[in-house]
Amino acid sequence: MVIFRRAFSGLLLTAAPWLPAADGPLLPPLDGELKGRFAATVLGGAPELEWTVQVQSTRPLERKIAFAVTGRGMQVRGTAVLDPAGEGTWEIAAAQIDVGEWFGWLAPRLGPALSGVTVAGALEASARGTWRGGKLGGSASLSLREGRFDDPGRTLLLEGISFDIDVADLAARRTEPAQVFTWRSGRFDVVPLGVGRIEFLLDGDRLSVNQAAIDVFGGELSTGSLVMSTSRPEFSVVARMQGVAVEQILFLLPPVLAEGVGRLDGEVALERDASGLRIGDGRLALRTGETADLRLAVKPGWLSTSLPPDIVKYFPGFRKVETGEIPLRARVLEMTFTPLGDAEGRTAWVHLVGGPSDPELTAPIDTRVNVRGPLDELVKIGADMSTDSRLRFKGAK
Repeated sequence: MVIFRRAFSGLLLTAAPWLPAADGPLLPPLDGELKGRFAATVLGGAPELEWTVQVQSTRPLERKIAFAVTGRGMQVRGTAVLDPAGEGTWEIAAAQIDVGEWFGWLAPRLGPALSGVTVAGALEASARGTWRGGKLGGSASLSLREGRFDDPGRTLLLEGISFDIDVADLAARRTEPAQVFTWRSGRFDVVPLGVGRIEFLLDGDRLSVNQAAIDVFGGELSTGSLVMSTSRPEFSVVARMQGVAVEQILFLLPPVLAEGVGRLDGEVALERDASGLRIGDGRLALRTGETADLRLAVKPGWLSTSLPPDIVKYFPGFRKVETGEIPLRARVLEMTFTPLGDAEGRTAWVHLVGGPSDPELTAPIDTRVNVRGPLDELVKIGADMSTDSRLRFKGAK
């Protein structure tokens, strides 16, 4: 509509000598075609656009208008049927927009939250509706392919974005239920992201997520429903984690394991506020009947020095496991996070049950490593645990 109104303004200025008095109709009966150029000066140096308007007044109270806007990275064409007061129906039959070309010009007008953000992709749209009593009515369909979103300030990158969104009410900013937004890959802070899928409903400022699933840490993180404000996207949710690869979450664990091969399931609480994403209470564990091969990061002697010499003598596997010579094959592996501390003051603990992976070495191991103290000081997130990291444990400053 903004494009149409600008094009129509050009039409009115060109036809000014033939316009009726101020108290007459807004749209006099005209027939013909007008063309022109305009530049959106409010967008700085945005590319100049060409517009074309064709008007037919075959009936006394009806003005048929066809319009088109073309330029670098933009092709829009549509029609309108209006009465002399400028009210009636309109339709954008097709619009193709290079988002990468135009977002940079629009971003400064959309608020400080988008400062530094880059967006790209091929957007196609169509819409239809009414303009009566100064109010917009109508619906639209939006489609994006090969999109890209990069927000360095929030350390979020998404690539291969795709969506097909049906807007049920343009004025209310309300979509149809169960709209789907997907991406192919990306990154949040230091965490690589795989394929993601979010099913949602937008209703004004209210964003309702029905379900979300993201390939991460070699497995999948999924959530149920949650609701947030688009102007203040804060939430608290318990996420389900399935098939998480041990080797990909070692950086999130207290320094107990140096290497690991295995898959874990569990849950973790996630909270988001203006300062970033916080990891809350969580638990990950091996599935019953599955095993994991682990190499420990603790100092040699942590097992053997706590055992009677006769036990160590008859079970040489203890020393080989604690020195990292052979992996520990865990039948039970549980990892629990309680960043604010549990009843015993623990912020995390790791429980291991198993023995040497070499079947010729017997050394039954059942041990629990308790962690006390702020997890952000014990767990290395990223290369340097910089203070501007968006991924932190709950309670961290």
